[in-house]
Amino acid sequence: MNIYIIDTSSLIDMKERYPKKNFPTLWKKVEELIQLRRIIAPEGVKKEIEKGDDELKEWIKDKNIKKMFIKPDENQIKNVKKILKEYPFLAKADKPEEPNADPWLIALAIVKKEEESKQLIRNTYIIVTEESPGKIHRIPWVCKEIGIECIKFIGLIQRERWIF
Repeated sequence: MNIYIIDTSSLIDMKERYPKKNFPTLWKKVEELIQLRRIIAPEGVKKEIEKGDDELKEWIKDKNIKKMFIKPDENQIKNVKKILKEYPFLAKADKPEEPNADPWLIALAIVKKEEESKQLIRNTYIIVTEESPGKIHRIPWVCKEIGIECIKFIGLIQRERWIF
């Protein structure tokens, strides 16, 4: 089963390209995946969204949507440190005061994959981001380097075979 670890950029893209008032079925399907714990995100994504002042910020206040956000644990913190040591550009040193979910997305994928390998569960963890896969020093580039699949939001729609 695919488990999607979604980036702020993809949630913003969903809001802008597929407004809830025009695409209520899409939003309902996303919410269903959140309830099934098939769309998750690190706590940092929530913090990035909370900086805005729009319907996305209101949407994540819903108790059913809040389930999507995973609080950091020791393994994630350890992996973030390791990731930032190897890929320091993910730290966004030019904006240290702003929340930055990028290394946390990757750490969450690594930790979930490791946890499940011990339990013989075979889910596939896929990072969903709108960052360009062709640019170095971006989430998709790091994912490729370390063997984590990375797709855009439209890829999630296609993987789930949603038709509207």
